[in-house]
Amino acid sequence: MRLLILGATGGTGRALLVQALERGHEITAFVRSPQKLAPFTGRIAVRQGDPRNVADLAAVLPGHDAVVSALGPPGPGPTTILRDGARSAVEAMQTGGPRRLIVVSAAVLFDDLGILGALLRRTLLKNVAEDSAEMERIVMASGLEWTIARPPRLTNGPLTGRYRVENGHLPDRSALASISRSDVARFLLTELEHSMHIHHIVGIARGTRDRI
Repeated sequence: MRLLILGATGGTGRALLVQALERGHEITAFVRSPQKLAPFTGRIAVRQGDPRNVADLAAVLPGHDAVVSALGPPGPGPTTILRDGARSAVEAMQTGGPRRLIVVSAAVLFDDLGILGALLRRTLLKNVAEDSAEMERIVMASGLEWTIARPPRLTNGPLTGRYRVENGHLPDRSALASISRSDVARFLLTELEHSMHIHHIVGIARGTRDRI
């Protein structure tokens, strides 16, 4: 497939680049700072632009089969990067791009993570939760073939291929769950290749059995 990746300079985005190349996909990374992807020179196409700019996105979309957004907030403070990126991507895709869209959101939005999950949504992760929720609303109303992945706390652990997924819930219902960025990338690519969760919000967390 020909994939357009947003947020390719982040941890999950870089894992996506590595694994997508290993799986034979053609990659375009749409980034604000192309110099950060110097190690990938000659192996992927890199296009400079602002993911919040519809015109920039629309110019690079033709010829791609899907868009994957691994955009993430710069920190716990107030941010609109996720909703702004989603709004631009959706508008650009609706006017002449591919129909397949996968975005990375946050497991803290699940309402069955107990008292700790509710506390995190109201305090430490309040801004991230608000921006992620608005991003999801934009994506779900888009009319595109979307999938929303909600991983819990992300780690820099290795690719294991051992995780659990569940539509509409985090598999173990724990606000303390975690998963490596590399395993999140594996799930995203597997979903692109098999389309098992179109129009679903998917919880994904580290597990003891292989799942797709």
